[in-house]
Amino acid sequence: MLLLVYVIVLPITGRWLFEWDVRMALVAFFALLLPMFALLRWPHAPLALMTGFILMLVGKLTYAITTDPLAGPDEVHYYEQVTGFERLSQFLPYAMEHFQTQWMNISAYPVFGLLYMPYYKWLQLDDPLAIIWLNTVLLMLTVNSTFQLNDRYFSYPLPEEGRETFDRTLIITLLASPSMMYMSSIFAKDVTCVLLGLYGACLMLRKKWLLFIVIIAYATGLRDYAIVYTLCFYWLYSRRLKAAIGVLAAACAVIVLQIGPLGLINAGMLTIFLFISPNPVKLSNWEPELMLRTAEALLMTFVLIASVYQFVRRKETRPFYTIAFILMFTYACSLVLVGYVTVMGRSLEYGLGTIGDNMVRKKLPVIPLIYTMGAYTFAWSGGLSLFKRLKILSKSSKAVLIDRLLPPRDGAKHKGGAPIER
Repeated sequence: MLLLVYVIVLPITGRWLFEWDVRMALVAFFALLLPMFALLRWPHAPLALMTGFILMLVGKLTYAITTDPLAGPDEVHYYEQVTGFERLSQFLPYAMEHFQTQWMNISAYPVFGLLYMPYYKWLQLDDPLAIIWLNTVLLMLTVNSTFQLNDRYFSYPLPEEGRETFDRTLIITLLASPSMMYMSSIFAKDVTCVLLGLYGACLMLRKKWLLFIVIIAYATGLRDYAIVYTLCFYWLYSRRLKAAIGVLAAACAVIVLQIGPLGLINAGMLTIFLFISPNPVKLSNWEPELMLRTAEALLMTFVLIASVYQFVRRKETRPFYTIAFILMFTYACSLVLVGYVTVMGRSLEYGLGTIGDNMVRKKLPVIPLIYTMGAYTFAWSGGLSLFKRLKILSKSSKAVLIDRLLPPRDGAKHKGGAPIER
C-alpha cells in the first residue's frame, strides 16, 4: 500500500519539479526514486543494492544530458502523438478506431500510446525528456522482476554459497547495463517490451492464464514476436527442455523452408551477435555515443567465453547452459525471420550476415537472460571470493540508510524495531 501511494505521489511531485527546471527536475526525480527502490522486494544486501542503484542513476543522468530522447523516426512518431492530441479523450477514440480497422496489422504507435499518453496528459507534460521518468521506473521494475523470477523459480545447480553471489551480481550488473540505461533514456517502447515479457512468463508460471492473455495481447501489439521471448523466459524457469528443443526444431525447419541453409548460418551468427553487439572490434563503436554499450559488449564477450569454459569444465552447469543457449538460438531464429521479411520487403539482397535492421536494440528483450547467464557464470568462476574482498556480501557502515529502509527476510527484526512481514 505504501508503495502504491508513493507511485502516485512521485509523478505529481515530478510535474511540479519539471515546471521549475528540466535538468534539475531530472536530478531531483532520480533522487526521489530511492524510497521507491527500497520499497520493492530485494535480497537483504544493502551495499550491493546501493552500488547498483548509484551506478544506474549516474548512467541515467549521463544519458539524459547527452542523448536526444527523439533519436530516431520511431521516437519522433511516438512523441508526435503527445503534440498531436491535446487531450487524452481525443487520443483514445483514434486508438480504438485503429484497433478495430487495423487489427490484422496493428501499429505499435497507438498501442504504446495507451501507456504513455495517460501519463503525459494527466500530468500535463509536453517535454520529450519526461519519458525518462516513466522509462526509469519501468527499468527498475524490470530489474526487480528479473530478480524475483530467479529468486522464486531458478532451480539450476549453484556452488556452495553461490546463491548470494548470483543474486547480487544479477542486480548490480542489470541496473548498470548501458543498453538498458540508454533505451530507457529515449522515447521508445523497448524497456516496456522487456518488462511485459517477464510479467508474461511469471503469469504462466503462476498459471494466471486470463491475465497472461491480456499481457501477451498488449505485448504482441508492441512486438509481433513477443510470445517468443516470453516463452523463452517461461521455459528457462520451468526447465521445459523438451519443449524448447521442439520449438527450436520447428523454427529451424521454417527458416530452411523460407530462406534456406543460409538462414540457419545467419541465426548462429546472430546468437553470438546478441552478446557482442555493438561489435567491440570496430573502432568507430568506441566513439563517445556508443562507448558504454560497446564496453558492455566486450564484457559480454568474456561472459560468453567463460560460459563455454564452465560448460566444458563443470558437468553440473550443463543443464542451465544447454537450455539457455537453445533459447538464445530460438530467439535469434525469430529475429532472422523478421529480418528476412524486412529485407525482402525493401527489395534488397539477402546474403551471409544479413540479419535485418537495428538488431542491436532488438536484443534488449533477452538482456535479462544474458545477464542471468553472466551472473551464473560469475558465481561458478569464483565470484564469491571477490565479493567478500569487496565486502559486497557483508554489511557496511556506509549502508546503514538503505539497510534500515529495506524490509528483512522472514519477518526478522531490525535493531530496535518490530518484525516486518514481506
